[in-house]
Amino acid sequence: MIATSIPEGMNEKEYYETIVSEEEFLRWYKEQDQPTYENPSVTADMVAYCFVEGRLKLLVIRRKTHPCQHRVALVGGFLQKHEDAIQACIREVQEEVGLELTPQKVEQLMTVSTPGRDPRGWVITIAHLVYLPAVAVDMVRAGDDAKEVLFLDVDFKHGECSLDGRVLTAEDFAFDHYEIVQESIKRIQGRLAWNPTFLHLLEEPFTVYEATELVNLIHPDKEILTNNFLVTYGSYVEEVGVKRVPKKKPRKTYRWKESEAQEEE
Repeated sequence: MIATSIPEGMNEKEYYETIVSEEEFLRWYKEQDQPTYENPSVTADMVAYCFVEGRLKLLVIRRKTHPCQHRVALVGGFLQKHEDAIQACIREVQEEVGLELTPQKVEQLMTVSTPGRDPRGWVITIAHLVYLPAVAVDMVRAGDDAKEVLFLDVDFKHGECSLDGRVLTAEDFAFDHYEIVQESIKRIQGRLAWNPTFLHLLEEPFTVYEATELVNLIHPDKEILTNNFLVTYGSYVEEVGVKRVPKKKPRKTYRWKESEAQEEE
C-alpha cells in the first residue's frame, strides 16, 4: 500500500509513523514485508520457595519431555495472550500445586533474554520470586510436562540446592534455571534489611522466634538474636495476638504489614 498524499520530502515510513491516524498506521504496518521483527516466545518461570519445619525448600519439576528431558526445572510456562507475567505465575501455581496465590506473594526477579538459552528457539523468560505456604509440600501434583514434582532443600549460606542429600549442579538443571536460582538467593539476601518480602514465607500469624529462624537461614553469616528482630523489622510487621506455647509464656504474634511493604517499593 503506497500513500498518494505523502508530502514532498517525506518518505512513506515517516508519513505513516507521524502523520496519519494510529489506525491507518497499524493497517500499513501489518502489510509491510520490511521491517519485520521476529517475535520471541515469552515464558514466566518461578523460583518458588517455602519454609517448612525450619527448612527452606524450592519447588521444581523433573521434566518428562524434551528439551532437557529428565532434568530439574523451575515451575513455569508460556504466557497466554490474555495474561501478564504475574497472572501466568498464579495460573501455573494453581495448575501445579492447586493453590491460589495473591499477587503479593509473587514478585518479578529478572528478565533473561540470552540468545540460545532455549533450543526450541528465541524464548525470553521473566523469572519471579514466589512465596508458597508450607502446605504446598503436601499439595503438589505433576503437570503435563512434569515427570515428577520435587522440593529441593536450599542452603542459602553456600548457594546450594540438594535432593536426597546430593548437591545439584548447573548440569542437573534445565536451561539456565540454576543461574536464576543463584540470582534469587543474592536478591533475597541483598534486600534482607530494607525490603524483606521473604517474610511472606511465614505462616500468619507468626512469632518473632519463627521469623528470626527464617532470617538466620537466609543469611547465616549475619545472624540476629530474637530480641533484635523487631528492632530491624518492626516497621514491616504488626502485632495481632498471642500464641500459647506449652510450659512457656504466651508469645506475641505478628503479620506482614502490607502498607509498609507498598511504601518501600
